Amino acid sequence: MRTKKISKNNLGRQNKNGDVLRLGGKDGERLYLADLKFKLSGRMIEVLKTKEPDVDMKDLVARHKGRYGLFALFSRPGYRVLDFPCGSGYASAFLKEFGVIYYGMDMDIATIEYAKRMYGAKNIQFDVGDLCLPKLKSSSYDIIGCVEGLEHIDKEPQKKLISAFYKALKPDGILIVSSPENKSGVSGPSKLNPYHKWELTKNDFVLTLGEVFGAENIELVTHKAILSPGLVEMNCFYGICHRK
Repeated sequence: MRTKKISKNNLGRQNKNGDVLRLGGKDGERLYLADLKFKLSGRMIEVLKTKEPDVDMKDLVARHKGRYGLFALFSRPGYRVLDFPCGSGYASAFLKEFGVIYYGMDMDIATIEYAKRMYGAKNIQFDVGDLCLPKLKSSSYDIIGCVEGLEHIDKEPQKKLISAFYKALKPDGILIVSSPENKSGVSGPSKLNPYHKWELTKNDFVLTLGEVFGAENIELVTHKAILSPGLVEMNCFYGICHRK
């Protein structure tokens, strides 16, 4: 594993005394499916299984895992699949059953280390990556997934990210990207979730993808889900984009 500088920006949120970094538990921004303790660069990391108050956890886990069924639909043995951001890496355990070569990337160093310890195996790799500064090799992946990632970056980086994904796909490759609909009816920062920097309307979501892939190469899947925080039912869009 390459050594990287650890900072508050890429090592999660600290507890009050700063002695132990705690992830998961009631903080549901990432889904952790099991407890784990480990040391990283001399610091203790304590990961707690996600358990949000007032949330049906079975429903939450089913929703998170179910999204990767779209990946599975297009997966074949030997396909190179990039999951960016991959969060805690749980999707790798599901997708390995399809014989893919899985690559997971996320900007949080502690979460990536958790993923390596929980799910690292043959044909499963994890590394640190920033959605705002994607460093991806051209024509490298058969499938790229960006699930619950796009809304966490601003408008201009979103456009650059979609272009980077297009270039990183092999010919006939597929990008699967999601975005919750902005409840205000106008694209912009979320009023419900402080971590969502730029949520899109349906039209803007399709336009953003179409500028890169061409509107004729995009399929749209929409479903309603209860998202936290706020426990508000929202439309969630999934764009299936074909590189021709």
